[in-house]
Amino acid sequence: MKTVLVTGAGGPLGVNFCRSLRASGESLRLIGTDANRWHLPLSLCDETYLIPFAKHREEYRQALVEIAQSESVDVIIPTHPVEVRAVAELRDAGSLGNMKTALPATSILNVTDDKAKTQAALLKAGLPVPKTQLLHNEDDVQNAFAELRYLDGPVWVRGSGAPGLGIGGAALPCRSVGVALSWIEHYNGFGKMAASEYLPGDNLSWMALFSHGELVASGARERLEYVLPHVSPSGITGAPAVSRTIDNPLLADMGERAVRAIDASAHGVYFVDFKGDRENRPCITEINGGRCGTTIHFYTEAGCNFPQLLTQLATEGGLAPLANARSCIAPGQYWVRTLDCGPALVRDSDFDSYPRAGLEVT
Repeated sequence: MKTVLVTGAGGPLGVNFCRSLRASGESLRLIGTDANRWHLPLSLCDETYLIPFAKHREEYRQALVEIAQSESVDVIIPTHPVEVRAVAELRDAGSLGNMKTALPATSILNVTDDKAKTQAALLKAGLPVPKTQLLHNEDDVQNAFAELRYLDGPVWVRGSGAPGLGIGGAALPCRSVGVALSWIEHYNGFGKMAASEYLPGDNLSWMALFSHGELVASGARERLEYVLPHVSPSGITGAPAVSRTIDNPLLADMGERAVRAIDASAHGVYFVDFKGDRENRPCITEINGGRCGTTIHFYTEAGCNFPQLLTQLATEGGLAPLANARSCIAPGQYWVRTLDCGPALVRDSDFDSYPRAGLEVT
């Protein structure tokens, strides 16, 4: 029986990753870790350990080595982005022992973890990205509104995503320079934040797994609603409540080109986020290297088990492309969930099966 260590096992991605591995039908023993003691009861692993936070590298390393030895771990799959980087660094240092993993090179994570570096690489490759300016002082904010604002619409002000700066999120659509300055002041954000043109179109994502530069599997979805949108000033929380699978050849082409622009020998999992511009043409907003998205179980239920493929890739060192590698998931499938409700996989036609009252049927 293969033993797989899943980090962040009590968080949304860790839980959904384990759900996918359980659904694979393979004989697997799952060992989990989490640095948050309150999350331990949520883990779906056979055994779950409380460990130090990854920012404490030496203590974190010692914990993983101890677990690997006592549980005879074959494969380690980090889920949280901080742990992705930590495990990649331990791999590079030869500190994972016999544990195998399938992660991009640390030099690649240095780019995908930094939105400015990502955007520079994508622009060089001729791919569309939102117009963006780093904000170092008040003059930069004034210039951003002058150059990036369309009519009386907002300017998107957010953390720059640079590693170690601690404000990778902090996103707000700002309609005035004063609001933007207050938002930046709240985070002590000069030098750490950026302004981008506001993109009002569709919110899309393309997920893919590569083996030494070769595309193995991919699929795309659109985010339609978000969990608890009222708790976020932007109305976007990063946790979709409703998503649907789509088949968009343009998106698939752009997603693959984007990953290859960052990593010519791409290996492991990547997902690329897009937002539509004023004409709803997709622009690339970020690339996440080395990890799945939190709703990865959706892809599994919809027809492509990326966690199973990633575990196989780590175990075997390489995988051949699937026959339908450029579009592994049928379109028109919805993933519906919210706090303590769902998830449920629903087809287009299923929505019409519910009775209606007080509504005009069209």
